[in-house]
Amino acid sequence: MEELVRLLDVVRDIGTASPELQAAAARLMAVLSSDPGRRLKLVGRARKVSVSMPEDLTAAVQRRVGRGEFSQYVTEAVARQLELDLLGELTALLEAEHGPVSDDLLAEARRSWPDVR
Repeated sequence: MEELVRLLDVVRDIGTASPELQAAAARLMAVLSSDPGRRLKLVGRARKVSVSMPEDLTAAVQRRVGRGEFSQYVTEAVARQLELDLLGELTALLEAEHGPVSDDLLAEARRSWPDVR
């Protein structure tokens, strides 16, 4: 994760990157950054929202975490989904500007991080 944050810093700071790419890197950085001043906050003031979910799903979450932890569980799940959405957005922009990642580079990345799926 630390490597990704450093990469995002580089992408965001490169003057030759498109404004869209720089903006996408900045949005993802707000979610992933290890710097508390730059990171999206998952604690602190909360705003109550109404979300409709299937009864079976809410019951499964409540059995797993208990009633008092339901909101935190959902908050963390939404934060993870936001990270994935922003990574997808950044990937699409990078591919649009630079083309797809070559098979050789993908193989090299897999060798470098063999424990990652």
